[in-house]
Amino acid sequence: MDAIYSWMKGLAFFFIFMTAVLNCLPEEKYRRYVRLFLGLLLLILMIRPLLALFRLDEVLSREVSLGMLEAEASGLEQEVRVEGVQEELLLAGCQEELEGQIRTFLEERNLIPLEVSAELDPENLKVDKIEIRVDFQPERFLYQSEIEEKEQALQAELQEIRADLSEVYGTDPGHIDVTVQK
Repeated sequence: MDAIYSWMKGLAFFFIFMTAVLNCLPEEKYRRYVRLFLGLLLLILMIRPLLALFRLDEVLSREVSLGMLEAEASGLEQEVRVEGVQEELLLAGCQEELEGQIRTFLEERNLIPLEVSAELDPENLKVDKIEIRVDFQPERFLYQSEIEEKEQALQAELQEIRADLSEVYGTDPGHIDVTVQK
């Protein structure tokens, strides 16, 4: 009952927000685009309980996260190259941004990144190597079987992360090292 109530409350808030936004627009030509966008958002809000029922909300969340990571990565590749010292600063900045993207990607998957390092090829700003160290705290679990089960699930997720990062950054999966610190 609480889930239905919160869903209806969210819909009511969205309708109020949608009305306010549409009334603030000065011209009719913008309203149809905003109405289309808000209609898509409304559709997502309407089917959200159905998505949660079939656990498709997690899949949707991961796909959106992966899409955002891909968009950020393609933006990183389009950086302008400069000569001399500025080129080194650009390379360091790109590397730092890349590490931040990977750190955020891991945190979105509820992993605790202890260390993230990435090496870029200075010629074309492509990712050569990625090293990740994540935290795993087995003392939170009571039984050894629980620890083993969580370790297996973590290893499977790390394999999936390795594949996703390989796909996004165009790096050989063998050049992506993911280790777990206990």
